[in-house]
Amino acid sequence: MDPMIGAIEAGGTKVVLAVGRAWRDVRDAEHYVIATTTPRETLDRVTAWLRQRDAESPLGAIGVASFGPVDLTRSTITNTTPKIPWRGVSWSQFIEREFGALPMGIDTDTGAAALAEFRFGAGRGKDVVVYLTIGTGIGGGLVVGGRVVHGLLHPELGHMVVARRAGDDFAGSCPIHGDCLEGLASGVAVAQRWKHEGGSPLPANHVAWELESEYLADAVRNVVTITAAQVVILGGGIMSVPGLLGRIREKVRDSLNGYLAVAQLTNEIDSYVVAPELGASAGVVGAFTLGADALA
Repeated sequence: MDPMIGAIEAGGTKVVLAVGRAWRDVRDAEHYVIATTTPRETLDRVTAWLRQRDAESPLGAIGVASFGPVDLTRSTITNTTPKIPWRGVSWSQFIEREFGALPMGIDTDTGAAALAEFRFGAGRGKDVVVYLTIGTGIGGGLVVGGRVVHGLLHPELGHMVVARRAGDDFAGSCPIHGDCLEGLASGVAVAQRWKHEGGSPLPANHVAWELESEYLADAVRNVVTITAAQVVILGGGIMSVPGLLGRIREKVRDSLNGYLAVAQLTNEIDSYVVAPELGASAGVVGAFTLGADALA
């Protein structure tokens, strides 16, 4: 019997936990979700839940898909993260302290999601896969030849520069760069620009989504021209807005203007810019995959 793997998807607003022996177990499991608050409170709740699962069936490894930036050589959240209380938190020290010398795999939450989609979802059979998540913030992962790309650190696709639209005088919500992609098109940016608060999203026919589709199409065009990705996957809560994906596809095709003369960027754009096949489970399945790879 395959060992049980613990999966921690640590996002900026919530942490999703699951355990399983196979990726489908994690995809289909009832995930345990907690709010991302202070490190002590959050990690105490993570520990309690995973210890209970470990008592039921011992864990063989743990995978962590973390918000960042992350120093992957040290498994540590860097001192530049906007979540100030989390600066310097070490995932490897946490796992070792609470669970002993279990094998542990770690990547960013978006890198892990990209890996999951490459292995099991919309990126199957491709060599170059990009996953962008558009939610409270914006992040991305790049998989080339089966490996999540890391270099000096890891890709920070949410902080690319996109062309500001005429008449958009919103300063941007990014605390570091102001009007980068995240600053102009994240969920926080949408809420601040349109002065919209509360749990209900803006209606699908709101003018916000036309502007949003333009900024996100710019981001996809940048990704295509820089990485030559074979598929671009757009996930996150913002992408649940009806019709937004279709608007982005049209604008990507039109803005490339036939320069890259391949069917995927013209009449087959619907199968090139796609939603994640794993849906909201991409990140936690990615965490499981990191744990399984560490064990292997």
